[in-house]
Amino acid sequence: MIKETKEALETWQYLRSAYFSRFVEGITQLPWNERYDVLKEIHGEWEPRGEDPVEAMMEYIFEKTYFAIFCKGVTVFSDGSFKIHRLISTNLGKVGIFDESY
Repeated sequence: MIKETKEALETWQYLRSAYFSRFVEGITQLPWNERYDVLKEIHGEWEPRGEDPVEAMMEYIFEKTYFAIFCKGVTVFSDGSFKIHRLISTNLGKVGIFDESY
């Protein structure tokens, strides 16, 4: 088991309070067919499910919430630094951040 550092936990707290709500606000402005493509890429391991993949994504979001996808698109390091997926940044609004190497 990996031990979380104080710095990493503080970063997750910051990301949840400062970035997550902006991400949800931005992503929910997209129509579901576009939102599906964005969420699928951020998820990184999404497998099409059932006859209607968009409906399957809606069910996933209903069950797991947007935070599950958000977490898959963020890497927090033990020193508290972090990398964020470009599509999370794109959907943060006018003041997104972007790391080409993600």
